[in-house]
Amino acid sequence: MLLSLVLLALGCWPQQGDDELPGQVVGEFEAVGVMVEQSCGAAVPARDPLDLSFELRLEENGRAYYRQPTGTAFAGTGSNGEYRFQVSQSWSVIEPDQFRGYVGCSVTQRDIFTFIIEEPEVDLAADAGVDMEEADGGAAAIDPTLVKLTGSQRTDITPLTGSDCGPAVVALGGPFLALPCTVEYVLTGNGI
Repeated sequence: MLLSLVLLALGCWPQQGDDELPGQVVGEFEAVGVMVEQSCGAAVPARDPLDLSFELRLEENGRAYYRQPTGTAFAGTGSNGEYRFQVSQSWSVIEPDQFRGYVGCSVTQRDIFTFIIEEPEVDLAADAGVDMEEADGGAAAIDPTLVKLTGSQRTDITPLTGSDCGPAVVALGGPFLALPCTVEYVLTGNGI
């Protein structure tokens, strides 16, 4: 999927082998994304629903890390249970043609992931019959499946200033339904 390829190319935390990411583990999560907008057309093949599995980590300074099982990690921010990761890149859709006087079409793609993590209150978890054993740090251990995740994944594609992206839209034979365009998912999930 184009969205995943761009995320793999940019914003990565360098890794060698099975090195641990910095920060403390927030948790491992599974989420399902339901598409709420797809104005890009076939240029951005996006499946619906979208399945995600990932780990979140957080450093004391608010720097957060998102990593899928494939091993690629991305840095972002985290505070009060809200995590945000953003990656941008520009790329050429149609190369310039000096002989025809065509300036070409280049776009900027910005991918934004937002996750909100909600842990159950300890009293509510205990009332629900959850095993409240002490974890290594002395805090009560909460069943990770009770940790809820909501959020969104959004991709915005916008022509660069000075580009002529008319030929890139479907009406003129291009791959995009429209430009600028957006692909957006609403995410729900839980810890695993």
